[in-house]
Formats: sequence, C-alpha cells, structure tokens
Amino acid sequence: MGDGTPVPSTTLSAGDLPPLFHESDRQALSRQSESFLAVRAQLVVLLLATCAATLAEHVDDHAVAALAAVLYALTIVIGVHASRRRARAHWQAHRAVAETVKSLAWQYMVHGGPFRTGLADPDGMFTERLTDRLRELRKVGWEDERSAAGLGAGQITPAMRAVRAKPFEVRRDFYLRDRVLEQLVWYGNSAAQARRAAARWSTVTAVLTLLALFAAVLRAMGALGDWDLTGVLSAAAAGGVAWQEVRRHRPLTYAHSLIEQDLETVRIGMATTVTEDGWAEAVAEAERLVSPQHTDWLVRFGS
Repeated sequence: MGDGTPVPSTTLSAGDLPPLFHESDRQALSRQSESFLAVRAQLVVLLLATCAATLAEHVDDHAVAALAAVLYALTIVIGVHASRRRARAHWQAHRAVAETVKSLAWQYMVHGGPFRTGLADPDGMFTERLTDRLRELRKVGWEDERSAAGLGAGQITPAMRAVRAKPFEVRRDFYLRDRVLEQLVWYGNSAAQARRAAARWSTVTAVLTLLALFAAVLRAMGALGDWDLTGVLSAAAAGGVAWQEVRRHRPLTYAHSLIEQDLETVRIGMATTVTEDGWAEAVAEAERLVSPQHTDWLVRFGS
C-alpha cells in the first residue's frame, strides 16, 4: 500500500447496486438524450429556415417562401413540445436520484459518512437518509411508483450487506479501487472529452464568424450582387455558440478537472494516512466531491 494502490479484494457487479439506481440512471440517460436531441433539432430547423428565407429572396418561387414559413413554424412547434416534455428537468431529477442512491450505497457498504462503524441500525439510517432525499426531489418533479418500503431498506442488496460485514482493510481497498479510482478515470476522461469538444466547436464558430465577415465585406464591395450570405453564416455561428452553451463544454472541463485533482488528493490520503477512526469522514468528503451538487457549483465558476 506504499503507493496508495488498493489490493484486489472484492468485486462489485452492476447488479449489486440498488435497483432504484439502475432505473434512475436509465431514465436520466434517456431524458438527457431527448433534451439534447430537441435542442439540436430546433437549431438545425431554424438554420434551414434561415437558408430557405434567404433563397426565397432571389428565387421567384412561392414554394420556397412557403417552405421557409413551414420551417419557422416547425421551430416553434419543437420548442413548445420540448417545453411541455420538460426533458431537461426530468433528466436532472433522475440523475440526482441515481447519484444519491449510489452514494448512500457506497457509504453504507464501507462504513462511510453517517454509516460509521458501530452504528446500531445502519439499515434504518439508510432508509431515513434515502427517504428524506427523495422527498426533496419529489418537490421538483421526480416520480416513482414504488411503495415507501421498496424505496427504503428494500434497496439494500445482499452484496451491500456482505461488503459491510468485511474487515476495515478489505472495505478500504474495495472503496479505493471500485469507487475512487473509477471516479478518477471517469472525471479525467470527461474533462478531456469536454476540452476537445470545446476546442472543436470554438473553431467551427470562429470560422463561420470569419466567413460572415468576408461575406459582409464582399457584399459591400458589390462582389456578391444581391446575395446576402451574412445572415445565414451568422445564424450558423450563433447556433454553434448556443450548442456549446447547452452542452457546457468549457464549464465542465473546468469543473471535472478540479474534481479530478481534489479526488486524487483525497485518494492518496485515504490510502496512506487515514485510519479507521477517520475513515467515515474521509469517505464523506470523497462522496461530496463527486456529488452533482458540487459539480454544478464548480460549473457556475467555470462559465
């Protein structure tokens, strides 16, 4: 353990986590995809409508003008439909539930946070914490048809109880390998992907803006005749900027890079200096770092 690398001890499969985590994770991914698809469709249709409107100014064809009108109307329809579906709100609610359940499960298993060694009723504590958090999330629109009993101790799987019964050294190595290291890899990869996406879209919008500038200069010189491509290119550039804002590439790069650094510091401390007496607090700090609330807080500073 001199280098802080956990020794293989216990393996947790995906099915060993609470059922509510898997269902909420699936719903979150589905709603996230729906949310991004709606925004992308709206931006693309709006750009097509702008192209059709520009073409209609130079083509003596009522069909092209009608097409532009239809596309503008379709843009409005897509926006209204997306607003009624509230895919983004549902995505965030389901993601919050999934991460809450997952975090509580890990803390329960390894005696972290409020589930410290010696706790008289860890199952009761799990039920209480989960019930309180789900009650808060119901206020923002989260819904589930399970009974109250099914959302409490019924979420504690046999594998979770088996891990909780293991000695401290085994639980420590297990947590460092299957939770902390896994999160380190995820945040590192996510930051790298967001950084590449930010650079790619920044290049695209810069090129489109430059082309709009050239088009404006050429039109002023009379080189383009009656054609005004500035509006189309400007709309395309604006669409690129809007897409970056929706995906939050730069803020996520900032937030995930900081979390990766802080989590690595916590990992080294947990592997080398944290004793069983301070273990519960160390786990609680690690879980705080990977919580959606902490990520959202950092994203605001990276915006």
